[in-house]
This record gives sequence, structure tokens and C-alpha cells, in this order.
Amino acid sequence: MNTFKSLGFAALAATALIATQAFATTCPAGQEGSPTCISTTSSEATLEQLFDAGASGGIFSSGPGINPYTDQVSPSSYWQLGGTGASENTVVLTLTGNTSTNSFGIFSKSDPTQMLQLFAGGATQGYQTSLQYFPLAGTLKVTESDALGNTVGTPVTVDASAFSTFGYYLKVPNNQATFYSDSSLNQDGIAHEVAYAGNGQNTIAFNGLKFLSGEFLLAWEDTPAGNSDLDYNDFIVMVESVHPVPEPAVLGMFGLGVLMLGGFAALRRRYTV
Repeated sequence: MNTFKSLGFAALAATALIATQAFATTCPAGQEGSPTCISTTSSEATLEQLFDAGASGGIFSSGPGINPYTDQVSPSSYWQLGGTGASENTVVLTLTGNTSTNSFGIFSKSDPTQMLQLFAGGATQGYQTSLQYFPLAGTLKVTESDALGNTVGTPVTVDASAFSTFGYYLKVPNNQATFYSDSSLNQDGIAHEVAYAGNGQNTIAFNGLKFLSGEFLLAWEDTPAGNSDLDYNDFIVMVESVHPVPEPAVLGMFGLGVLMLGGFAALRRRYTV
């Protein structure tokens, strides 16, 4: 019996190893990270420097910090709201000449042409947007405010049906490009967003609040491949009360592991009857 049990665990471990290898990334010189390769140098502060807790100009005032290369959340293409049905989104940092024109929001997984703007051009550190779902009305309401809490523009309410599962986008008019959290939708074919999860150990420098579980930092690169420095520090936003949606390929890998375990269990019963 121990032999069959060992074989079952070995099958699951092998499946996990296959999944890990399938999604591992080999980066060129001067870049590190998986699944997204990030530049280790920059004319500005690198993501590694920005995530180093206590560093001058960094995102965290205290805590262990975040390793931008090994702590990437994957998958991070698509998301859903948590049980509260409300998500607060906060601009943490912008290091780009496109700050005045870049806009940020969500798009529908079922129809990427359906977009809902969360931040207009000009949003900088401390700007917040509330994304709230009203189940009885079946609507989503977006309210943006500046760093002082003043409402920016007019709150927008839309039909929520298309946004049950959504991705995030960064629209960059100066480059006439829109970049998506789902990299397969990007015209240049590369990832422009990298996600990191909170665990309650790091403190956000500008507001003194903990970076908690259920909160994520989305770090964006706002320049197309060929001209991009791949430093992913151009626009960094914290989103909360959301969770990433597993990708079918990953589910398939672990589904295979479960089937293998079931097969070994049936085999064990045959030989123990």
C-alpha cells in the first residue's frame, strides 16, 4: 500500500514539476524574473530598488520588501472582485513622461473592446478609485478621487455583466498603444504588467498603511517593445479585494495530476481486494 501511495504522491509532484518547467522563463543578459523578465538596470530607480524596504524613494518604509524577480504573481492576466463586491485602487508611483496622458482601467475578458476607465490622465501618487458592484441593479460604479479625497470627474455607472471576469489595461496615447494584463492582446507580444501580492509585512511609505493579503501591486511598462527599457516602474497601482483567475493550462496540468492519483487509487484497490 505504501508503494501505491508513494507512486500517487510522485505523480502529483511530477505534474507540479512539469507545470513549473512549462511556465519557467529564461531571461537574456541584463534581465531577471519569471514569468516576466525585468531589467536589472535603469536610468531611473529599478523595480528592485523601489521594492527594497527603507530605500530612499522606495515604495516601502519598512518590512522585508519584495523581490521583483522571484515574487511575481502568476497568472495575473484576469481577475475577479472579492466577496465584498468593491475594490479600492490606489496609484502608488509613476515614473514616466506620459503621466499626464496615461489612463488605466479594466477590460472585459469576454470582449476586450469593452473598457471601464479607473484613472484618467494625470493620476499620480495617492489618487484612488472605488470600483463598486451593486448586485440588485447589476451595475458597476466607478468613482475617482485625487490625493486629497476630492472627486475627479463624474462617477460612472455601467452594466456589470461583461466585467464578471476582467483584465487591467494601461492606455498610452503618446505611443498610440493600449497594453493589457493579458499579454496575448498586446500588439508587441510582450508582457507589460507584473503583479505582486501583499502579505501584511511591508508598510507603504507614502500613507503608512500595511500592504495586506488580498492586495496586489501591478507594475507596468508603458513603452512598446523595441523602445522599451523593461523596467516596469512607469505606473504602479495597488488593487485590493480582487483575486487572479487561474489559467486553463495550469488547471489542466493539476487536473492531470488528480487523474493520475485517481488511477493509482483504483490500481491499489484492484491489488488489495
